[in-house]
Amino acid sequence: MNKFSRKVLTLMTMFGALAGPTLAQSAKPFKKDNLVIYRIGDMHSGSDINTYNACPIYLDEYNVSGEKPVLVQSIGLPAKTIGDNRRIVALGKDVWSGWISLASDGQSIAIPGYDAGLGTEIANKSAESVNRIVAVVGADGNINSSFVFDNAFNNNAFRSAATFDGNEVWAAGGGGANNGGIFYLKKGEKNAVNLGGISFRQIKFYDGNLYACENTRVYQVGSGKVTEAPKKFNNLTGDPTFNDGTSFTIVDLDQTGTNPQKVLYYLTYSNGVTKYSLIKNKWVVNGVYKDIAKGNAIEGKVVNGKVKLYVISSGNDRGGDGKLIEITDNAGHGSDISASSKLLLKSAENQTFRSLSWAPVKK
Repeated sequence: MNKFSRKVLTLMTMFGALAGPTLAQSAKPFKKDNLVIYRIGDMHSGSDINTYNACPIYLDEYNVSGEKPVLVQSIGLPAKTIGDNRRIVALGKDVWSGWISLASDGQSIAIPGYDAGLGTEIANKSAESVNRIVAVVGADGNINSSFVFDNAFNNNAFRSAATFDGNEVWAAGGGGANNGGIFYLKKGEKNAVNLGGISFRQIKFYDGNLYACENTRVYQVGSGKVTEAPKKFNNLTGDPTFNDGTSFTIVDLDQTGTNPQKVLYYLTYSNGVTKYSLIKNKWVVNGVYKDIAKGNAIEGKVVNGKVKLYVISSGNDRGGDGKLIEITDNAGHGSDISASSKLLLKSAENQTFRSLSWAPVKK
């Protein structure tokens, strides 16, 4: 990619920062197969993304079907409480937070955040003084930020959120026994249920089941829609070979539904992407793609028989270091990863990318 192309992509992202708050009031329905990027910061944030202060959150929708991403819309999440909808902001410097995910039914996105004023320090605050918030954004762009956690992740980071159908949410973060791990909260209720675990990073649904990753392993959390502590967190990826895992995605190379060929990609911050194939009910390692640094989040889909991965890279070392990278795995199920990558997009100054999800659509 030449310098001119990179400047154009950066200007597109800057436009999104300016347009976001306006479009939040008149968001358009999302489009199928578009990517949604969780961006923090805007033209007015200054250096807050490099501090532990509260930053604004935007959802930037991109069409990625062509050679270059095309910005479709930017949706600014509420920075003020209106009625039952709480304000929701991001923790600036914490690269181990902000993992969004697509609902199990594919019709909404769950977004983690905090109830605090922009620019205020929110790191390591109690959940009672700074409530943890999950916003659910529907396929039509409407925002419901009324899911409030006041008993989870006290003095610790709130990292990720998931939803089954937009009516209940799951939250993951740090905090030790009964304070960290995974929590479940139903719409309209206040007391979240602790499902166990000590510290998790990303959580998401796949094929109706909840999955979670920590820094060393990926787990299936019970079976189905888990609303109470499961008997077991099923370790999918075996003994760890690294300690900086951040995100994961699961795809099925069989598009007919008759012969499942499931593949899991486990992203790390500094050790690349490890590929696993499900063979005879066991996840088997199929090599590592090393040519990726500061990996924060990953999503994937099958295109013409190959897996196309989209990775968010961001170290918050300076303003504007967020990147969207495309990786194509040319190898199939059960074969060692054989990949190539290219840079698609960079964040503008005083902004960064934190995670991503496929766009929700009505069924």
